[in-house]
Amino acid sequence: MEIRFSIWITLKTPAGEKSFGSFELGQDKQLSTEIFGLLSGNAEQGESRYICLQLREEIAGLPVTIGLIHCRLNELKENTAIITREIFKAHHLEQ
Repeated sequence: MEIRFSIWITLKTPAGEKSFGSFELGQDKQLSTEIFGLLSGNAEQGESRYICLQLREEIAGLPVTIGLIHCRLNELKENTAIITREIFKAHHLEQ
């Protein structure tokens, strides 16, 4: 059974949540949770925290949210850079 991890980005809108991006992290749970742990934000949703990052574990095609962070736009910018940097490091240093 294949297990995959990803971070999904959703935006809170008046019509509900709108998913607009994701990062595929691969099959390494430890690496995925370490990357997610580096991200800025708050576990609690606030009025100015309208962007949500969800760490998802997908087992046999069924996604389960295992982590949740609410952030602001400036934090999303930082988080995107962190995720990209960590994925780059993991794939270039794994030899």
